[in-house]
Amino acid sequence: MVSKLSKIELQVRFGDLDALGHVNNAAYLSFFELGRIDFFMKFLTGFHSKEVSFVVAHAEIDFRIPIYFEDRPSITTEIERVGTTSISFIHKILRQGDEALLSTGKTVIVWVDKNGKKNAIPEKIKELLI
Repeated sequence: MVSKLSKIELQVRFGDLDALGHVNNAAYLSFFELGRIDFFMKFLTGFHSKEVSFVVAHAEIDFRIPIYFEDRPSITTEIERVGTTSISFIHKILRQGDEALLSTGKTVIVWVDKNGKKNAIPEKIKELLI
């Protein structure tokens, strides 16, 4: 089975940088979020954001090569696993041009109800994402 893949260019903002001149570690989670948003926009058609009730439950990041202001990184996002209540995403940040792997990461999102309690992901959502 070929999994769905989202790839977008990221823009490094001055505010993403730390005192050493490279992208601060906290910015990577924002980059992962942009990847998930693009994934949803491409593949979760027909839904309004108020109908989609995911929250991030887990995140991990592996930093491989620093990202600098002049870099033009891109991020790929794909689903690793779909469970009953959660979805695991794999993220890869690449440097455009030589496609060097700058960072990898994983986020796990969980479907919650109006009270914030974990719940089963609706089947119609799963079908669109996998």
